Amino acid sequence: MTARDRWTAFGLGVLGGVLGGIAVLSWAGIQPLGIIGIGVGLLVRPRPFGAAGVLMGWGGMTLLLLAGAQARCDPASCGAPDVTAWVVVALGLVVLGAVALIVGLRR
Repeated sequence: MTARDRWTAFGLGVLGGVLGGIAVLSWAGIQPLGIIGIGVGLLVRPRPFGAAGVLMGWGGMTLLLLAGAQARCDPASCGAPDVTAWVVVALGLVVLGAVALIVGLRR
């Protein structure tokens, strides 16, 4: 397996994770497509790199969407819900993705 294959799988995984994360979290009605995108990213070979990309892309996109929603909420006119648990889950996805990337690189 060449280094190019590894990084291609990682890039495809990130793409699947980002698109899947946007679809799952944003647009009503197309969540199944997001789940399919995440699933495909997890199945890209070599697996540790595709999985790392999906986890990091999905977690990063979730953090980005939550931060954007929080930034648009004017404290005087809206009371944003507590999203601490969602932030912890998203950070956990990014960390798991980094661990999978390190595992893949060490092989």
